[in-house]
Amino acid sequence: MQRIDVGVLGATGLVGGRLVRLLEDHPWFRLREVGASDRSKGKRLGRLVADDEGGSLWSGAADLVVKAVDGEYASPILLSALPSGIARDLEPRLARAGHLVVSNASSHRMDVDVPLIIPEVNPDHIEAARRQAARWGGAIVTNPNCVVVGVAMALQPLHEAFGLECAVVTTFQAISGAGKPGPAAGNLLDNVLPYIAGEEDKIGKEIRKILGRATADGFEEASARVSATCTRVGVAHGHLASVSMGFRTEPRVEQVVEALAGFRGGVVDEHLPGAPQRPIEVVPGDDRPQPRLDRDTGGGMTVTVGRIRACEVHHVKMFVLAHNLVRGAAGAALLNAELCHARGMSAHTAHASAAR
Repeated sequence: MQRIDVGVLGATGLVGGRLVRLLEDHPWFRLREVGASDRSKGKRLGRLVADDEGGSLWSGAADLVVKAVDGEYASPILLSALPSGIARDLEPRLARAGHLVVSNASSHRMDVDVPLIIPEVNPDHIEAARRQAARWGGAIVTNPNCVVVGVAMALQPLHEAFGLECAVVTTFQAISGAGKPGPAAGNLLDNVLPYIAGEEDKIGKEIRKILGRATADGFEEASARVSATCTRVGVAHGHLASVSMGFRTEPRVEQVVEALAGFRGGVVDEHLPGAPQRPIEVVPGDDRPQPRLDRDTGGGMTVTVGRIRACEVHHVKMFVLAHNLVRGAAGAALLNAELCHARGMSAHTAHASAAR
């Protein structure tokens, strides 16, 4: 397969830097250009990305000169790790210029014509992006909030088997989920922050869109009620969530374990390079999953689930863990780009971009 050019927007941030690293030797994509804020414009990327997230950048990326984030781009696919405020106006403009914008930002996740995709869960939602492309030449495709990815992935096979009616979600979110510079270390030492601004409202809305149904006019959300409480804890990477669930049909704990362990998702036959062999891994024992032990499972793309047990209030409760910078952000966006490419979206935008 001839590799297709991609650009990374917001390349100097935590998520953008991860995207750049994940593109090293990618079999389908070739990193051609990077963009960031004005203070980074004109500098070589290798001088701007810190060594604390995997060492020095690979040479092809390190030598790239950073463009203005709102500049002109030649790559058909743009992977966006932009702050939401910038993404809100810029991403539609880039889509109208013929680019496929695969975004990690929250700005357009809930738009009626923008798909919010986890490839293993709802790959058919990509049809909404085709409708965008028919109007604009390009399109926007989004991945979920960094804690929603793991929770929605674990809920999907259970919703399909037993019909999810309600879920109570309490999260224990890592420091890196706050981006740079993040909360002061002194605020998290011997402490838990019991509130993350703007986070709780996203969880129920995004889960219902992901578990819902794509229609000719947009999306029909799942009806499940979700109550969320989000906290910040002194963990470097890895978002942990405690989830209690009620279903239309009450399952036995063994049935829940079987449904989760057997889940392979809807893109197995497409052999996406970034897709893990096992999207969900059920870990045994009462002391798992743990961020330090389990966040890198499947290269950070596998969601680990443990402590599955009967719930005294609802039917079943469990813990869910996902690497927030990989499966929850950079890896999620890259996997969505791979899905788009496998289903012909990149060829469409490449033609539109070249025509302009």
